[in-house]
Amino acid sequence: MTKRNIIIASVVLILSILLFSNRTKKVDWSPTYNEEKTKPLDTKVFFDQLPNWFKGNEITTLYTTFYEYESELTDKEYYENKNYISVSGNYSIDQPSFEALLEYIKQGNQALIVAHNFPKFMKDTLGFDLDYNRVKLREVKKGAYLEHLDDSLYFTLKQPYGEAFVKDSTNVKRLGYSYNEFCESQSNFVGIPYYDGIFYLHTVPELFSNYQILEAENSIYIDNIVSFLPQLPILFDKNIKIDPELNKGPLTFILSTPPLKWSYYLVLITMGLFMIFNAKRRQRIIPIIEPLKNTTTEFVQTVSTLHLESEDYNGIIQKNIIYFLEHIRTKYHLPTDKLNSDFITKLSKKSGKPLEEVEQLITMVIKMKVHKFGTPKPLKKLNTELEKFYKKS
Repeated sequence: MTKRNIIIASVVLILSILLFSNRTKKVDWSPTYNEEKTKPLDTKVFFDQLPNWFKGNEITTLYTTFYEYESELTDKEYYENKNYISVSGNYSIDQPSFEALLEYIKQGNQALIVAHNFPKFMKDTLGFDLDYNRVKLREVKKGAYLEHLDDSLYFTLKQPYGEAFVKDSTNVKRLGYSYNEFCESQSNFVGIPYYDGIFYLHTVPELFSNYQILEAENSIYIDNIVSFLPQLPILFDKNIKIDPELNKGPLTFILSTPPLKWSYYLVLITMGLFMIFNAKRRQRIIPIIEPLKNTTTEFVQTVSTLHLESEDYNGIIQKNIIYFLEHIRTKYHLPTDKLNSDFITKLSKKSGKPLEEVEQLITMVIKMKVHKFGTPKPLKKLNTELEKFYKKS
């Protein structure tokens, strides 16, 4: 790593540390209603109080749909009476699970379902409907009251969506209410009998959140709502269904602790910078090796020059003859040991030259092979005839 890269990485690392250490902790008001989390609108405080409200009774958390849970029960377990509890912003039960829940409640069990909205098939089956007050863009102090009881709860809504309430009908028994801006009472806690069992519905899930329970001056309101359920084992239907076995990875504890989480992110950033700045291969510069040149032509020129300077015309003639015969052997695949009439005829056919020209050239070659020349004139004549043969072929 070069000095420049080290400086850049150090600056980025320092800025990251300052950013993480000085960041302001913003409160997350998202309504997740998760019984395992501590955000303001989660339900950990409510869930942790269940053993106190139902002392000695088992609390079973449902990580699957109610239909899947019910299908795995034995006959003995199926007919054991239990309370069903669910707290969510939107009660998103599927229809097969709701039909299984209906059969379960029909046998004499009871359900407390807290939600801002319910699926249409559930409202149609139980014969109730919801309505909503208009959305308020400011915090409003509200009061929640119980029918025939003096206990009440005063709270400030933190969610800017309209309040839900249950419309009055013959199927619905009002158990709790609040007032709208026109001082009209609206049912927010009702009971709906179903054969031998009963559904308790509450339309303000925020009242069961961590923030509202801890901020409430009087928590008896929640105690009284829960007291409508008999002292039986509890089936708590999770709003966010994540199998705990899938949440036991080695990073779970690190990511769940803010200081460790940001330290982990800082390590990843540092490793990423190291990999970026060291991506280039470390090796010596490989010199450029020029390809070998074809020196055949240069060799021929050099040899020719030597012969010319020494006036060895006969040597040049013999070498031209040797090259000419090698050319015939290579290109036309003819043996050159016997330069007879048969050879001349074959060479004429393969090269496409007239027989007379080929015969004249071969005759010249035969004569010059056995003679020695001291002047350049025979060399020039031979060269002219050979060049004429090469060009035409």
